[in-house]
Amino acid sequence: MKFRLFLIAFISLFSISFLFSQTDATSADNSTLQQALRTNNDNTEISTDDTIQQEQRTDEDDAVPEERIDTSEDEILQQTEDITEEPTGTVIPEAERKPLEIEGVDNPLTVKYREHYLTNSGRQWLAKSLADSERYRPYVRQKLAENNLPMLLQYLPIVESNYKTTAVSSAGAVGIWQFMTNSMAPFLKKNTWYDERRDPWKSTDAAVRKLSENYKMFGDWAIAIAAYNCGSGAMARLIRKYPGKDFWYLAENGLLRSQSAQYVPKLLAIADIIENAEYYGAIDIGAADKIIEDVPVEEFDYVSVAGMFSLSQIAKATGISKDELYFLNPALFRNCTPAREVYSLRVPKGTGKNAEEALKKQGVATDAITYVVKQGDSLWAISRKYNVTVDDLCEVNNIKENNILSIGQTLIVPIFKK
Repeated sequence: MKFRLFLIAFISLFSISFLFSQTDATSADNSTLQQALRTNNDNTEISTDDTIQQEQRTDEDDAVPEERIDTSEDEILQQTEDITEEPTGTVIPEAERKPLEIEGVDNPLTVKYREHYLTNSGRQWLAKSLADSERYRPYVRQKLAENNLPMLLQYLPIVESNYKTTAVSSAGAVGIWQFMTNSMAPFLKKNTWYDERRDPWKSTDAAVRKLSENYKMFGDWAIAIAAYNCGSGAMARLIRKYPGKDFWYLAENGLLRSQSAQYVPKLLAIADIIENAEYYGAIDIGAADKIIEDVPVEEFDYVSVAGMFSLSQIAKATGISKDELYFLNPALFRNCTPAREVYSLRVPKGTGKNAEEALKKQGVATDAITYVVKQGDSLWAISRKYNVTVDDLCEVNNIKENNILSIGQTLIVPIFKK
């Protein structure tokens, strides 16, 4: 733990000292970066309020927007031709450059992305993405190893989402692996209460299965990875039309849509820099990567919860902080377990038995209904109608008392034991 804290502090100090030594260059960098952020791969955008609402409308779920949704930076690169910033990494010839498991690392398409990711702004973004992956990447690495998949796939969520569990693209893809609603079956479930695409552990299992199936179908990792982006059906049709052609032929000849043509080069560029940080003189990237060195895969207990409990109620009953419960169960976007269902709640290792016993003693809601807001409705009027308090509605729906309700919005109304 002390070593990890030292590394994080080192990365921060390195970035600060570098920025102070290049004030004018940083100003230009920021201008260039803001331009680059404007248009981006749909599957790598971090959500804004507008994209969250679009995803809800698309899925006809009307879930209450979460205050915890992170509206952080989008993926840095979109068109390398528009980037004028020079690489800041210095190649160290005597350092060994490790090969990657997939060919194409020195293809011109990959080189463009690598050059940009080695700029000041690119390196800062990449170091932050690696830091954000700390609690998830050990599990991702374990699952890749268990299924004999290339280890460089651990960096695919950086391309997809910057390892943000709250990432939502403008097209409605969700989570660190950016699953669309129409591509999640049979791997993941989504309903009024939860969305397993938001769960980094379950979605990792799903992504590993999907990537494995793609490789079995195509027998080529570059094509299998591109198919994860564009869909295996679309890729199969393209392969039938151009038999014997590899990913690079398809990408270089404009036969893939731009997003999918950029997808594999981005991954290879990121993997090459991280795996060969010393070779490129990117000591900040190397330090960020080493944060998970020797970190064991996190283990959990699971509690079977029958009926609806809010995360606040569970926190009070069990002594587990609400923030930790939310972190471990991000699929519960309603901030409560589902009514009329037994839900497997993830809790810290060693707390499961006591948590289950504590929850059995709680006289909280075990059922609920959904209510669609109509014109003239208010939280007070709805609470009176169903004999609950405004606080009850706010807690279950993760809203505040002064929130303005929208016509057509769906609320969860708890039904308490008598």
